Amino acid sequence: MARLVTNSLQLCVSQLKISSKFLDSGKSPCVQCIRCYRPRKPFWLPMAKSKMFRITKKPSIPTEERIELERLYNVWRTNVKSIQHHFKEQLMAQTTGPEVIEERRQRALEQQANCVRENDLWNAEVAKLREERLARDAALREKEIQAALAQHERKQKALMELIDDNVRKEKEAAKTYITPENIDEAIENALSSIVDHNFCIDREGNIFKGRYGKPPTSPTDKKPTMSHASPERQNTQAVEASS
Repeated sequence: MARLVTNSLQLCVSQLKISSKFLDSGKSPCVQCIRCYRPRKPFWLPMAKSKMFRITKKPSIPTEERIELERLYNVWRTNVKSIQHHFKEQLMAQTTGPEVIEERRQRALEQQANCVRENDLWNAEVAKLREERLARDAALREKEIQAALAQHERKQKALMELIDDNVRKEKEAAKTYITPENIDEAIENALSSIVDHNFCIDREGNIFKGRYGKPPTSPTDKKPTMSHASPERQNTQAVEASS
């Protein structure tokens, strides 16, 4: 038997044209894949011309043998159907019986109770983590609020100091305000002390304050020289001297 298998394998290998190096390497081909190999004609080729008009002879079975085959087939079919029906009834009893239904209900209740228990454990764990997180957030929020209150107090203190300084300055400046009581005195002071902001500078840097070039009153200013005065200025000074 072993020799027959070996000969068949060698025949298949020779037909498949497998190299001898592959067999010598110790890696034998899968016999399961090539044991049923038969050299056939490709399926896309048409029927051979020698078989085109060949009519297969219908086998002739004797009447007694045909009747016996039908009887055996009917017996086999009846047995198979009875077995299938028996398995079907057992399956239905296992799936729709009252005991099975009660067992399934109990199993479902137990599974639900286990799920509820596990869910409660998860909820407790999550609640603990949530409380810790809320405590940390509350402490952090309290620190932020305290820092914000301290900063607000500093800002309010600086603002009050600025307001007090402005109020003090306004009180000091209010002493020089013109009121209905001192308006006459303010008018007399304005008329008696006339301020003239006009001035001019000559080429040598001499400053002539006033609209008519009066001599400077400040010791830092240089006294103007008459040699550099214009004719219009000399006329104006002569008019003032005569008056």
